[in-house]
Amino acid sequence: MLTGRPIGELRRAYQALHGAHLELQQAQRKLIEQEKMASLGRLVAGVAHELNNPISFVYGNIHVLDRYRRNLADYFVEVEKVGEEDAAQLRKKYRVDSILADLAPLIDGTLEGAKRISEIVKNLRRLSFNRAHEAQKIDLERIIAVATQWAARAKKHQARIDIEVAPGLAMWGNEGQIHQIVVNLVDNALDAVRGGNDPHVEIWAGTVAGDIEIVIADNGVGIGDAAFDKMFEPFFTTKTVGEGTGLGLWISYSIAREHGGSISAANRPEGGALFTVRLPIGG
Repeated sequence: MLTGRPIGELRRAYQALHGAHLELQQAQRKLIEQEKMASLGRLVAGVAHELNNPISFVYGNIHVLDRYRRNLADYFVEVEKVGEEDAAQLRKKYRVDSILADLAPLIDGTLEGAKRISEIVKNLRRLSFNRAHEAQKIDLERIIAVATQWAARAKKHQARIDIEVAPGLAMWGNEGQIHQIVVNLVDNALDAVRGGNDPHVEIWAGTVAGDIEIVIADNGVGIGDAAFDKMFEPFFTTKTVGEGTGLGLWISYSIAREHGGSISAANRPEGGALFTVRLPIGG
């Protein structure tokens, strides 16, 4: 028969274990949030860079257009006061003919810049306002291009990136989550080729046996033997302190599993690593 003392000790041990479990869950949530913030930082850096180019173009064009406007206003004020011969001199003085010739391309360029900004914002809205479990048809050519661009823009070092996506490739899923998988894998590939000769990242996407397959390969040093068994575990990273949380691959793997797919890794015979994402088309 159990005495009161052992039962009390078991209760205290259970309470301590339960408390430790809650603390671990809280720590895990914090680390996942940190990884989400890191992903958000990469996204914001990419968006900022992408927006800066067209905004600078629009801003510069507006200044030129404003200068042209003042020239034309002064010209029309003065031309009303002079004869035909002097009017021709004024037309030359205020460069009216060259201004008129330059207006069309300036306006076209400004509209193009504004359109690019609009597309960037639309892409961001698609990613930011998806409901967690809402499935939608995803244009993989667009999402891979955008995710790759944003991952690359966040890096200080440059690498050659080649993308080959089957025309019209699409699937059903959460667009923001698929975007995150590609950003994480491309981010890792770019880190892997940093400092190498002719750094190169290749991305292919198509259908294999009725599934979507996305392959991201690099010509870096490859994956060490010790990493193969642990790379998809939470908190495992080969990056230096401060460069990675060890959650990117784990989150990507979890997302793929939630979509009914998988992620696998291998070393390439010619050198470097290769990650393969398999996802059902869905629908």
